[in-house]
Amino acid sequence: MASRLQWEVFVSAQIPVVTDDFPPGASEMKWSPISSTLISGKRDAVLVDTAITVDQNHKLVDWIAASGKNLTTIYATHGHGDHFFGVNTIQKKFPNARFVATREVIAVMQKQASARRLPWLTHIGNRGFSDKSIQPSWSRTN
Repeated sequence: MASRLQWEVFVSAQIPVVTDDFPPGASEMKWSPISSTLISGKRDAVLVDTAITVDQNHKLVDWIAASGKNLTTIYATHGHGDHFFGVNTIQKKFPNARFVATREVIAVMQKQASARRLPWLTHIGNRGFSDKSIQPSWSRTN
């Protein structure tokens, strides 16, 4: 019998944006929810995209662990920080999970990870980002 792939989606809760520059009539703004997808076979799984804050990623780790699957790979769909900043938190629980992205995505990640090029991170506030450098390998599937 052929093995079938399954997938489940985890949506991280919205977090308040730290700003005093609200649109007219607004007193609060929220960061968009972030979805992460777990694609799995009988034993192993691939995670597509992480969340942005350490707290969101701890909840994502718990969700992955509850699946009982062996996380082998973390794949970033694109280079915006809110899709890969959680890799270090995920890899603490799943140290053998390889982080992959295409060469083009890695180029964007390098720009996004530069403190001078991430003014939007000030809108997240001090929510505990990992200070460890994230080193993806490029996937050979393009």
